[in-house]
Parts: sequence; C-alpha cells; structure tokens
Amino acid sequence: MPIFNRPFRIWHVRRNNEMFWAIVARDLLHLNVRIVFTSAAIRRHSWYPRQLIKKMDAVIACSSKAASFVPHVYRVVPHGVDLQRFEHGLATVPELARLAGRGRVVGIVGRVRPEKGTDLFVRSMLESMRLYDDVCAVIVGKATAKYQPFKTQLINLISAAGFSDRFLWLNEVGLENMPAVYHALDIVCAPALYEGFGLVPIEAMVSGTAVVASKTGAYEDMVVEGKNGLLVDCGDQNQLQNALISILDGGTDLASFKAEGQKIVREKFSLQSEFDGISKVYEQLWSEK
Repeated sequence: MPIFNRPFRIWHVRRNNEMFWAIVARDLLHLNVRIVFTSAAIRRHSWYPRQLIKKMDAVIACSSKAASFVPHVYRVVPHGVDLQRFEHGLATVPELARLAGRGRVVGIVGRVRPEKGTDLFVRSMLESMRLYDDVCAVIVGKATAKYQPFKTQLINLISAAGFSDRFLWLNEVGLENMPAVYHALDIVCAPALYEGFGLVPIEAMVSGTAVVASKTGAYEDMVVEGKNGLLVDCGDQNQLQNALISILDGGTDLASFKAEGQKIVREKFSLQSEFDGISKVYEQLWSEK
C-alpha cells in the first residue's frame, strides 16, 4: 500500500516480539509509526501480551470471538483465501485415484494429533462406515514423532474394525495440491478442540465441499448451521457422528451446502475482503487527529 502523503507509517504486528520492538521504535526511538496488532486468540491472553496489547494504536480481530478477548478492536477482519486457486483443483494427487468410484468421501485436514480431533474423526467415520458401504475417509496431515503412537493406535483401531481399505492416509500435501484434495472430498470435518482461526473450512467450502466443524476458532463465523454445514461442540464425538450421518443419510441437502459454502466464502473470506478490511483500519488511523 502506498505510504506517500501519509502522516506516519504503520507497523503491523502479530507476535509478542514484534509488538515489543514496535513499541521500542515508537516510544523510545520516537520513530513516526503507529502499531496495528492482529489477534486470532480465542482465550484471554496471558499477562505479558496483555501489557503489550494495551499499547497498540489499533487492534484487528480475526473473528467475532477473538474480538471479545482484546481491547480497542477497530475491526473484525477474517483471513481470506485465494478463490481462484481453490475453485479450480487443477493439480492431481495420485494417491487419491484409488478412491475413484468408491462413493462418498469424507476428509480431515490438519496435523494428526488429539488437538485436531483426528481420533474423533476416525471413530465417527467407523460408525458411518458400518451404516454406509459407499463411504470412504481421507486423513491429510503429518504425525510428528511425538504423535506417531497416537497415529498407530488409530490405524490399529481401523484395522480391528475391518475398514483399512476404506481409509486413505496422506502425509503432508503441498499447498499447490490442496485444491485437488478438497475437490476429491464431499465433506470435510474440522473437529479441532482449539483453533486460533483455522483456514480449512473456508478452503474446503470454496472448493465446493460441505463442512462439519466444531465450535472453535472462527468456525462459527464461517459455518451457518444448516445452510452451508453443521456445527458441533468441541470434543463431542456423538454430535460429530450424528452430524455426519445426517448428511450421509440425506437428511440435509449436500448440493445446497456446497453451493452456499462457496457463496459465503466469496462474500466474506476472500483475500480481497481481507485486504479491504485491513485497508479500512489503516485509513481510519491515518484520518484520526
């Protein structure tokens, strides 16, 4: 953004160390800057960042929930996604080919660990697979060394249930291939126990995928219950399982969910929307006496 003919420069920060050095520059070195902080946290900050945040000239919150935990919020500006990239899944992921023609595909995207709800997803999918012969599952994400035993437990659980051939485990997938992954899925689950913001639901929705998400991060701003997806309480496997079954059973209009999801992302969660929202905060600061 051009800074010519502006009364000061804006230093946009997101982390504690960035806030600290920006304050030093403004208050000790007397540089002609104002500080804007973006907060995604959906819990009360600890003492040290709270002291730093108090000294910000403006605060942007990534979600309505995040806005309730920080002072003097100028605007809620959600993160955005590249509509063009995700609307057209042109790349290919060879591993997905084995699911072709198998039926409906449900996926989860994110690190394999309890905090992301991977175990909730697996257990819910096992129940769904017992009811529907045409349902497969895709798990996209890396399990670090710490969580390899956790992943092994889930693999053993799936094997004991006799559904190993209906689960596909993908490790980390490059960003350039993620649109292809989403386009291969009918439903994406985002059952995280805690999420600061979380791009997965909007990446999935703009790709034309229905979403079942937990009530964390900005998910409640993204998912309109019964319109473009379903929301469940964090950590509640029964709710997650029932939400999936309600969609798979035809109790909800899957095609309508997909269309509404794309519409919502285009209107509220594009990169252009994020740029415009941040720009308005900058302009407001520059216009203040």
